[in-house]
Amino acid sequence: MIVKGRNVHVNMQRRQLELIASVINGIPADCEVTRDTVATMFAASLKREGVNDNFDVSRFVKACVREQG
Repeated sequence: MIVKGRNVHVNMQRRQLELIASVINGIPADCEVTRDTVATMFAASLKREGVNDNFDVSRFVKACVREQG
């Protein structure tokens, strides 16, 4: 994974992978969702899990849905 121009190795733990699976599983199968919806779902889960005391939901969502290019 490349973060801020650096190649970074990320070793995710089982609980992090379970959180991702839980969020994705929470998306109804017959529903079309936007990046904004998925970002908001992840942000809510990350906030609930207390991943970081300084976690900013709105900043996270904005970073997820900004235009590419």
